[in-house]
Amino acid sequence: MARRPILSDEEVLRRARAVFVEWGYGARTKQISAAVGLTWGAIALRFGDKRQLFRRAMAGPLLEPGEPRCDHAAGADLRGLLEGLRSHLWERWPQRLQYRLAMKTADRDGEPDGLQDWLAAALERARGGVVRSDLSARELAQAVLMFLVGDVARRFMAREQTLTQDPVFIDSLVVLLSGS
Repeated sequence: MARRPILSDEEVLRRARAVFVEWGYGARTKQISAAVGLTWGAIALRFGDKRQLFRRAMAGPLLEPGEPRCDHAAGADLRGLLEGLRSHLWERWPQRLQYRLAMKTADRDGEPDGLQDWLAAALERARGGVVRSDLSARELAQAVLMFLVGDVARRFMAREQTLTQDPVFIDSLVVLLSGS
């Protein structure tokens, strides 16, 4: 009898992550097992209990080195920067939300600040007449992130499956940043 191919840890975590993003820590072990394609015993043998699996599947910074992949030079296209950041948050934010809710973590592991710092630096590079100067780049980044996370949160709570283009929303953020 042929053996089934062994799933890598990364593949198991990827499949479990999808269940945890949808159901949070309250996901049942049966749901996780079905999504992963292994028995719960096999999963637990590799990862320990459900809490350890959840931590490994869901933990990780919102912003990793090189992300989001929407770097722009000075005088950059703000629309492209904002659309790229919105897409990045759409992919990563629900995972971080479920982790924070389940782990009741008050520690911020620096990731919101890291994302805000990244955006502030990108906005500072775009200052050459493109970005308003009456507020600091950090203040602008904080406001923009608040709006973007709010948009992603609203869509996540509405259980939208894909991120649709929203030119009016992005246009509003461009106006906020440009001060016009």
